[in-house]
Amino acid sequence: MTDEALAAAWDEIHDNTSPGWYVGQPGYEERHRQWSMHAFDMTETPVLGKRSGEWTAVGPTKLHCLQVMARCLAEIKAGRWPR
Repeated sequence: MTDEALAAAWDEIHDNTSPGWYVGQPGYEERHRQWSMHAFDMTETPVLGKRSGEWTAVGPTKLHCLQVMARCLAEIKAGRWPR
């Protein structure tokens, strides 16, 4: 994993983030031995429980986690829900 690859993944995330969405920083979950990061639609009215516009990306490496989030945000921006 290079700094250039991480920078490119972050650029892709920024390019694919829809207006009003917030994307958090990735963090390593020692218990599950994986990286994860969360994104959600800040324009959605808060209601108790899970938001309808939210996504969590996970991956075995920080780079993979960023790449998964970028792909999913691109799907959301295109009006599709990621699989």
